[in-house]
Amino acid sequence: MTRRLVPAAVLALVAALAAGCGHTPDTTLHPDPPSVRYAPPKHPFRGAALYVDRDTAVARWQAAHDADWLDPITTRPQARWVNSPHDVPAVGVLAERARRRGQLPVVVAYWIPNRGCANHREGAPDAAAYRDYIGKLIRALGRTRSAVVMEPDAIAADCFDTARGKLIAEATKRLADAGHAVYLDAGHSKWRSTGETAQRLLASGITSAEGFAVNVSNRQTTEDSYRWGRELSDLVGGREFVIDTSRNGAGPPPDDPNRDDEWCNPARQALGEPPRAVSDRPGLAALLWIKDPGESDGKCGGEKTYLFTPAQARTLIAGAAWLPAGERAAARAAPSA
Repeated sequence: MTRRLVPAAVLALVAALAAGCGHTPDTTLHPDPPSVRYAPPKHPFRGAALYVDRDTAVARWQAAHDADWLDPITTRPQARWVNSPHDVPAVGVLAERARRRGQLPVVVAYWIPNRGCANHREGAPDAAAYRDYIGKLIRALGRTRSAVVMEPDAIAADCFDTARGKLIAEATKRLADAGHAVYLDAGHSKWRSTGETAQRLLASGITSAEGFAVNVSNRQTTEDSYRWGRELSDLVGGREFVIDTSRNGAGPPPDDPNRDDEWCNPARQALGEPPRAVSDRPGLAALLWIKDPGESDGKCGGEKTYLFTPAQARTLIAGAAWLPAGERAAARAAPSA
């Protein structure tokens, strides 16, 4: 059974577009989408056990350094990022392990052409290579029912255009037709208006997707993310959404007049709520750790790498008010390397 976008929702979308949030809509997209049909939802998180990946960078570092203080991160489910075709074989191993355990893995497709907008060497070299990558990912996932987060930042990015939207839509449909639940990355509550974001989601295949993801790799609070997600959901046929809480326990960093990259490895940060399916908040399917906790944002904030560092993990654990005091204290007392 399919679902139509009811007239009230269309009117809400038009109103949201008119109001905006100070952003200029992408004029390559139709400003008033017609009624559209949505694929029936799969609701993959209902009753599902999330897969706990023991082959993450933080888990390997923990094993090599006998660092039990990292348990608050390593014992909880995290997403696996597929940053290029080189990462696909490992996803096949993960998928088979998850299937044998009867658990639901979350993977992130992250190889869209011109991924960073300013550097054409980032991501796939062209659309043909990207289509091949998606085909390899589908084959690697095989029979394992999976949740796939599609292309963080790609839809909200300044370089989004109709061609990118069509490529994401094609990939989304292929993954959905293979039995996977796809969540298009929608950005976060302080990036673009819900009206403009709805335009872009409709151009990117939200009709084939299970829903969308909010706050991926960002630190907006869960409450702000939920309010924004609910408003956005109403504009795209009531599609469900997930929120990345991996690093939002302390909220977004304050503006720093001495830095234009205060978002990058801020001094004040914390693990957000642990990953779980959600059944008591309309529209919200799950809280997930999509960004790997402990992974550096880049060469900034005292870090010299984009990889996992114990210093980042220590800050996240020590700042997490929901953790037992003993676990937070163990992180504070841990050696620096």
